[in-house]
Amino acid sequence: MELDIKLSINKRHDSQHNTFLLRWNPAISSYTMARLDNDMQEWADGYWSEDFDWSVHEWQKAHIGDRFFMVRVGDGKTGIFAAGRFTSNPTEGEDWAGEERKIYYMQMEFEAVFHPERTEIISTQELERELPNINWHKGHSGELVDNETADKLELLWRDHIGRNKTIYLPRAVKNGDYDSRSDIDKAIEFASKAHAADYDLDGNPTILHPIAVGMMGNTDTERIVGFLHDIVEDTKYTFDDLIEEGFSQEVILALHLLTHDKEISYMEYIENICQSGNRTAINVKINDLKHNLARGMAGGHNHCVERHKVALAYIENFVAKLDKE
Repeated sequence: MELDIKLSINKRHDSQHNTFLLRWNPAISSYTMARLDNDMQEWADGYWSEDFDWSVHEWQKAHIGDRFFMVRVGDGKTGIFAAGRFTSNPTEGEDWAGEERKIYYMQMEFEAVFHPERTEIISTQELERELPNINWHKGHSGELVDNETADKLELLWRDHIGRNKTIYLPRAVKNGDYDSRSDIDKAIEFASKAHAADYDLDGNPTILHPIAVGMMGNTDTERIVGFLHDIVEDTKYTFDDLIEEGFSQEVILALHLLTHDKEISYMEYIENICQSGNRTAINVKINDLKHNLARGMAGGHNHCVERHKVALAYIENFVAKLDKE
């Protein structure tokens, strides 16, 4: 079965992350049109390569969670045909062109891929009209764009998906790649199920804490991770259950960091979160500690209060130093 379009779910632009253009010329790239055909067939059969990565020229400015748009250049139908987010930080690898250059690659998770030869894409002509300051015909892959350009790209992408909804939605549903619920809805539903009938030290429903931590988040990802942060540590559910539910690798990575392995001390756990550099995990842990402090002081749980005060001071001092660098 052929699949011309793959869709998971369209996410809103997150201004806290950078946006990159990944250029692809199948005539000269090691990733050929035939490989795309094969990957999209595998996607139709239910999976896509988990180790898919791409070279990023401006790798020093790229981080896990950053946004990318893939642009086909060269001959044929050219323009933006895919979008998603990076699921790793840059790592050095062999030069795909065999020229012995220093190349850095990043793992990727696609939000949607439109087959550039068989479906409508955001054409070069439309891109040149809307964003004339970008060279849409050539240039390095992994170009960082400014926030204004990123916002315009997000609008073009959402408009493109909206124009093609009648084409891809039935296929996406059939192939299990579409969920009409938002990730926030899924997170709240899953957390409510996982913490059902559980109560905290003060006799309050346990779910109130993750709901409070989630609501303190500044981004959708922080809110999702906040709602889910105690599930693996405190309930019967596992990371495999969360992955099966469809939560992104970015969310799963943050949750791994936030889940306390009881084989290590509490402060070593806090230090590991900080040293990871994962701002989602760090910010959610700050929110978690602030809420735990508030309810600990209200309930007179002095031992917990002191431990959480020390941990919060450690993380806030770490973030202050990080922000100065």
